[in-house]
Amino acid sequence: MSTKLESYKSFIDDVVGIKKSAISTWVEKGSFPEVPDNIKRNEILSTLSNEQRTELAKIIQESNESGIHDLLVLLNDNASIEYKGVKLPKEPFDTQLNFDFVARSEGDSWPK
Repeated sequence: MSTKLESYKSFIDDVVGIKKSAISTWVEKGSFPEVPDNIKRNEILSTLSNEQRTELAKIIQESNESGIHDLLVLLNDNASIEYKGVKLPKEPFDTQLNFDFVARSEGDSWPK
C-alpha cells in the first residue's frame, strides 16, 4: 500500500481519535474544572438530573462531531492536505473525507 494512502488512513483515524468532546464529558459528570469562569456552569449543572446531563452531553458531542464533519467537507472541497509531511490523495476510496470520518467513527473497516 502506498505511503500516501497509509497517510490518508492515518489522518482520518487520527481525526476519529480526537472526536470526543471534553465539554460533553464534563457535562455528563456534572462538573467543569473548578476555575472562576466555570462557577456558573457548575451551578447550572448541579440542578440537572443524571438523565438531563446525559442527554445534554449527547447533544454537545453530536455538535462537536458535526463541526468536525463540516470542516472535513470544506477541506475536501477546497484544499489539498499535507499530513505529517505527506500530501494526501483526494478521495482515494471514491468517498469524501467527511464520509470516511463517519464510516470510521461507526467502526467500519477500510475498503480493500
